[in-house]
Amino acid sequence: MVDNKQLNILVTGGKGFLGQHLTKALEVRGHRVTSFDIVDGQDLLDYNAVEKAVQGKDAVYHLAAVADLNWAREHPRETMDINIVGTINVADACTKHKAILHYASTCCAYGNPDTHPVDETTHPKPTEIYAHSKLAGEHVILGYASHFGLHYTMLRLATFYGEGMRAALAPFVFLKQAMRGEPITIHGTGEQTRTFTHVSDIVEGTARVVDSGVTNEIINITTEEEVSVNEMAHLALSLTGSNSKIIHIADRPGQIHKEEIRAAKAERLLGWKAKTKFADGLASSYAWMKAHNLHEL
Repeated sequence: MVDNKQLNILVTGGKGFLGQHLTKALEVRGHRVTSFDIVDGQDLLDYNAVEKAVQGKDAVYHLAAVADLNWAREHPRETMDINIVGTINVADACTKHKAILHYASTCCAYGNPDTHPVDETTHPKPTEIYAHSKLAGEHVILGYASHFGLHYTMLRLATFYGEGMRAALAPFVFLKQAMRGEPITIHGTGEQTRTFTHVSDIVEGTARVVDSGVTNEIINITTEEEVSVNEMAHLALSLTGSNSKIIHIADRPGQIHKEEIRAAKAERLLGWKAKTKFADGLASSYAWMKAHNLHEL
């Protein structure tokens, strides 16, 4: 670990689900954190604004992106612009101002690989526009690193959930359907597995990077616990006491059939390992949704 000096850190997407949690964690560690977010009128596609925001920063966490798979599929050009051109702008500005770039990539980049389990040496085979755009962002950063000396980490984050999560995420959707007594709708057979990781674990692993001294590495930040979509639906029913029926609908385009992802590198380099079991994380998510009547939205 490097000396725990106070750093000036920019978080793109700092007002989002992960960004808000990460900002708090970094501030607790004693760092000065600034947000750059579209909700404040700050646009990744405005290079001058990005460059000005990066100036004077020691590190940048680049979280801002189109992340909704359905929206990305319906708006491929906008997705590519934001996720790729936006990343070009951030990488260029970080290179110019000698800031370390910590890039929030995705475990979805592995797609449907030829063998399991996967780790950081596995050749990515993305199946979604979203995942392709995030992988392209990785290549942008690698280009700036190899030609211009940019220092980076590539953090392949699992799909994360928990208090504050987006309403489009499956854990939210299933809990909401169960709480409302509506059918729980599963795309395809439901046998597909996921490594859903609680946001608290994602934040801890992500925040550790800036103090670790680790650079120029690709690191999976994920639980190694596999949960099938069917298991998640039944758990939602059990938690809520709902009598909702489970129905299977047409499979989603680009469906990932199995996620079995290793995080040994994160444990070795960062001393990090996910702690939250999915059943516990979903229970706390249900308590949050119930307390805020989010099922009524």
